[in-house]
Amino acid sequence: MKRNTEQASFSMLSNALTRKGVNVTIAGGSSYTNGKRIVIGVGPWDQMVCSLLHESAHLNHTNFSAIGNVMQQTSTALKNAINVLEDIRIDLRNIREFPGAIQSYQSSRRILVDIITKREFTNCLDDILYYVLLVGNLENGITAIKPALAGFDWVTLELDKLCLKYAQLAQTAKDTLEVRELAENLLLELAAMQQANQQEAEGEAEAEGEAEGEAEGEAEGEAEGEAEGDAEGDAEGDAEGDAEGDAEGDAEGDAEGDAEGDAEGDAEGDAEGDAEGDAEGDAEGDAEGDAEGDAEGDAEGDAEGKSNGNTSGKALSNSKGFNEIDLEQSFEDLDVGKLLEAHRYQQDMSNYSRVPEPIKVVPYTVQELLRGNPSNVFPAANLQVNGAVANAVKVMFRQRNMKLSGVTQFGELDEDRLVDAFLGNPGAKNIRRDIAANLSVGVLLDASGSMGYPWDDTYRSYVATKAAMAMTQALEKQSGVLTSLSLFGDFYLELKGFALKKTPSVLPYVELGGTSTGSAMMEMGSKLILQSSQKKVMFVITDGQPDVPQEVVGSLDWLAQHGVVVLPVIIGQVDVRFTGFKDLKVACIDHVNELPKQLMQLLKQHI
Repeated sequence: MKRNTEQASFSMLSNALTRKGVNVTIAGGSSYTNGKRIVIGVGPWDQMVCSLLHESAHLNHTNFSAIGNVMQQTSTALKNAINVLEDIRIDLRNIREFPGAIQSYQSSRRILVDIITKREFTNCLDDILYYVLLVGNLENGITAIKPALAGFDWVTLELDKLCLKYAQLAQTAKDTLEVRELAENLLLELAAMQQANQQEAEGEAEAEGEAEGEAEGEAEGEAEGEAEGDAEGDAEGDAEGDAEGDAEGDAEGDAEGDAEGDAEGDAEGDAEGDAEGDAEGDAEGDAEGDAEGDAEGDAEGDAEGKSNGNTSGKALSNSKGFNEIDLEQSFEDLDVGKLLEAHRYQQDMSNYSRVPEPIKVVPYTVQELLRGNPSNVFPAANLQVNGAVANAVKVMFRQRNMKLSGVTQFGELDEDRLVDAFLGNPGAKNIRRDIAANLSVGVLLDASGSMGYPWDDTYRSYVATKAAMAMTQALEKQSGVLTSLSLFGDFYLELKGFALKKTPSVLPYVELGGTSTGSAMMEMGSKLILQSSQKKVMFVITDGQPDVPQEVVGSLDWLAQHGVVVLPVIIGQVDVRFTGFKDLKVACIDHVNELPKQLMQLLKQHI
């Protein structure tokens, strides 16, 4: 099956980690690392690559024991600052150690861009730490993060310089403890910067208040002066004009000698009345005009003041700018791994919901187990069965180059003759073919309590172990075939990995409790899909019903999607409906000598 770019990237990085002794597992649930093993939650390949990069960087470069207590006891704000700066540091170390990983970082960062561009600003420390993370990614050469910067146009030049300073310091930090010190200093400098800015803002606000007060006082004084002047001038002018006009009119109208008295009386009366009326009218008109003008001027001034007085000058969304951010509040868990997990669960996970969670791994090596209990080992292999099994698989999985009109064809051979050839029939040995294999085979052996210990052929484990050894030892002799052998129960124990060319002659047998078949299949499948072989096959040798049959079904679906063929071998007579393999053809055997022909029938129907 052809792998996409993300799957190929995942495989290359996983293989590099495996060579360093790190176990990479794909399973249901969350991604995490415990220092020796990386578990990647199943999902889209680009998401899995992103998680693997992050977890591998932590595994290789984070000193969890040194800061474990600190991270548990410290505030969320400091914890987030440590996480962000540590992510910058370890990503750069990862890129330097695996130069080719920069391309995977570039492609996977679009997930982080999606996370950041969709989040709402909260006016707390998280807003600033996200910006530090973006700046750090850019400093590490991960330019794909640039689109997320568009949402941070509220960041001032002074704040940008501070974030860049600490991102660069994180790059050169020697270890996680130094990163912790950087995080503490970053928070202190942010607080000092904010305090200085707030004091400056308060000073500016006070100056603006005084200026507004002076302007209002001057405006009121001018308005009062104008009103009084207008009233006095109007009163004098009206009095003089009315007096002259009335005197002339009255003088003409009076024929007798009362003209002078009437003129004086009327003049005084008219002057007083007109003066009062004109003064009141002019004062009201001037007051209304001044009030309207002042209102318009004040409105324009207020608008300008609000626009120019914004802390950042360019706030985005509901973020009010650096000065109004609460540096002691932090609402999110700013660990990139957890951000990726949250993003993964926001996607359509219907295709992955039935994949079981990871199986627990035995924390001892093969050598340690042999030293601890040297009597519990696999029984000796059956050489005749080994040969028969090797040919059975070889016929179905290895291709024969046949010269026919310049093309390559697959050979059609009789499997019974091949089996006979390795079981002592001389007439079958003259079959000749030139073959080249490209095959990876993983063998899973049930070591649950019901299998018993392989002391003699009365125990199912005796048959199972001989069958498993027959497969691995026979196949590993063939050119181009890689094999792996593991025990499973409630735990998983790898006895031979794909990197090991030859199966050890003595292997420990350990009873491992229950039957977590589905989880064990995902553990073995995680190793198989990393192989570059064109054909990938998993044999599951078991005696019956798993603890959770639905987990087997979920694992089968996922493995089939990624080109892994699962072939069950059942020891004893079992109702297949309760094994999780009901949709597959299984091989059922009571004795190991039955394996070659049963295996051939199984291969013919499935491959």
